Amino acid sequence: MSTSPPIYSAQAVPPARPNARHHYRQNAYKGIPSIAVLPGGLCFACAYSGGDGECQQNYVFLMVSRDYGQHWSDAVAVVDPPQKDVRAFDPVVWVSPQGELCLFWSQSYCPEYAGGVFDGVGGVWLSKLCNPYDPATRYRFTPPVRLAHGIMLNPPLVIGLRKTWLMPCSVWNMYSTRPDGMAPYRGAGCWSSADHGKTAHFRGHVVIHGESSFDEHHFILRRDGRLWCVMRARTVAKESFSRDGGRTWTPPQDVGFCGFSRIAMLRLASGNLLRVENTPGDGSRRRNNLTAYLSLDDGETWPHRLLLDERDNVSYPCAAQDDTGRIHVIYDHERSHGEFLLASFREEDLLADAPTSADFRLRHPVQPTQ
Repeated sequence: MSTSPPIYSAQAVPPARPNARHHYRQNAYKGIPSIAVLPGGLCFACAYSGGDGECQQNYVFLMVSRDYGQHWSDAVAVVDPPQKDVRAFDPVVWVSPQGELCLFWSQSYCPEYAGGVFDGVGGVWLSKLCNPYDPATRYRFTPPVRLAHGIMLNPPLVIGLRKTWLMPCSVWNMYSTRPDGMAPYRGAGCWSSADHGKTAHFRGHVVIHGESSFDEHHFILRRDGRLWCVMRARTVAKESFSRDGGRTWTPPQDVGFCGFSRIAMLRLASGNLLRVENTPGDGSRRRNNLTAYLSLDDGETWPHRLLLDERDNVSYPCAAQDDTGRIHVIYDHERSHGEFLLASFREEDLLADAPTSADFRLRHPVQPTQ
């Protein structure tokens, strides 16, 4: 029987001003970045750091750029649990349909003696930045709200006239610290919020029997009205479909995408689909050849591509499109040394399978400007 973690892993931890411990260069380990863009070039990036890996010392931090990602601040806010055995990790930053800057993150009980880094109980939390255009010293956040069990590694999908959020939250089942009470929720879950993130409810989930990994799933609304769930697995990624808003799902099948790292997927302003993933040319599971793909037929085929970074240890991309149409992809490189990079390009670059626009930029550092 699994160990039940203390309930304090699910206690609220409000975003706070950083101190000396949270300076960007104070901690080498950094990973799992996310990016969101507000009108006028205001970009936010978040990730987690602290310690030397996935451990008790992990905290979430938020950075800001006011010129479309050209220059970046140091951390302007952090979520750093005060309890010794609780970590904050795997954040997502996202702009809601109402224009709100939303910061999501997960918490977990992480006792040193158990070797576990995830329990599901700490859950997925949300706090909104009330005044993103103000100077960072004046930032105010809403009180954090726990929305779901597990982890959310990709942004919500918004559907319907009511602008319902569908949140891709997962309960992993490979860690000993996961309590038995999380078993009904394990797998790639669909949690909905009809009140813009004040509350959320479990709708359904997809379970990859015998081959589940970390899920890290996306929801995409297809043009035929189906929900498309794309999930990470141990070999190739899996896909599943729902016709009832995420309550029931088809049995997962191979989709042929990368199965050994997070995939970024984004519906562009044109209606076309962007996908960013590792594509090792030797058939290995190396995290190299980070590549952007474009589909013109709702994900059936992906004929256009751009190589963003061919090096090893480039992973976990996240994509956003700004108000000028530029696409920004943030990812980590050599996570133990803590480097974040930004690739910026336009859809015309993808359509040409080559850099053609003046905005094409690769390997731009996401770090505090000196």
